[in-house]
Amino acid sequence: MAETTEDQRQRLERIREQGYEAAREILEAGRAKRGQLFVVGCSTSEIGGGRIGTSSAPDVAAAVFEGIWRAAREKEVWLAAQCCEHLNRALILEREAAERYGYEEVNVVPQPKAGGSFATAAWQCR
Repeated sequence: MAETTEDQRQRLERIREQGYEAAREILEAGRAKRGQLFVVGCSTSEIGGGRIGTSSAPDVAAAVFEGIWRAAREKEVWLAAQCCEHLNRALILEREAAERYGYEEVNVVPQPKAGGSFATAAWQCR
């Protein structure tokens, strides 16, 4: 049976909340301090129950990104989304954070199957 639009909406909301809760717990356990970097690598294939790199899911990436982003904002840390090996594990982060930490800016635009859906969601949000 195919998932209805309402089922999809509810599934994405659960993913958003789970992303938020997981990030909040990690930030608390790690005693994150204001202004630190919080680097997150994320496989939407694995979130969906598959093997890493087999089924990018931009809608799932956007939902989990929103949850993690919310937790990072609350804790006042910089969220850095890690790209996959296709982009040499580059980090997508806000320019202000890159400047603060002395990171060299590179010109890449991640895509769901070349950089990863999560990094793509972060880039689109930036």
